Amino acid sequence: MRQRKFRAFVDRIEGDKAVLLIGEEKRRSIVLPTSCLPDGAGEGAVVTITVRYEPELTQKAAEEAGELIERLKDR
Repeated sequence: MRQRKFRAFVDRIEGDKAVLLIGEEKRRSIVLPTSCLPDGAGEGAVVTITVRYEPELTQKAAEEAGELIERLKDR
């Protein structure tokens, strides 16, 4: 499976950050910029979060990091 979806509860907004509670018992939290919330979602909203693994982008990022390390070694 390269993708997972889960629900989160927007517990509170603190300035430009949203604190979301996740998991069945809502004991874990994550903090996101409020700009990541969909329009209309504020405190008390239930949202769905999708996490997708991107193997091609992962490989590209690893290659770019390796190239940067090599350039830094050559200095």
